[in-house]
Amino acid sequence: MVEHKISKEEFLKINENDVMFITNPGRMGDEDGSTFIIRQDNEYKIYRLDGWMYRKEGQKVDISYDDALYQFPKWLDTLKHLKDESYNGKYKHLYMGFGNGLSIDNSIYDEFEPYLNEKVQEYLEREEDKDSLKYAAIFNTWQEAFMDMVKDKGYILKK
Repeated sequence: MVEHKISKEEFLKINENDVMFITNPGRMGDEDGSTFIIRQDNEYKIYRLDGWMYRKEGQKVDISYDDALYQFPKWLDTLKHLKDESYNGKYKHLYMGFGNGLSIDNSIYDEFEPYLNEKVQEYLEREEDKDSLKYAAIFNTWQEAFMDMVKDKGYILKK
């Protein structure tokens, strides 16, 4: 999966309505940043923000976690309502273990879910302790599921 870096100037121009997937960092796995995918028509572009936790002494990060929460207020609202099962915002949030999460735009969730379920099932079939790895399976397979969806549906992935 090709992940693009983005300048703060470009980041601040993103319309959150174009954000289809966004990860939130946790305590293990992906604690250093966020991956988000935007869609414009049939084109998808994958971005990566890094350096939120692990950076060299004195190194500044261009786009902080607070910047991301500010730029994507609907995502922040989703994160605030994680325990509210009746919440119906822009995103459906999937827990990925140790605080990591994947928020998926509701407009694409039903299309994406079968791809994710297939990859999660394949992952769990290879593992002995299926119950404890349920969330890790989502963490480890969601990007591959996204790539399968893009390929099957004939979407364009910007390089």
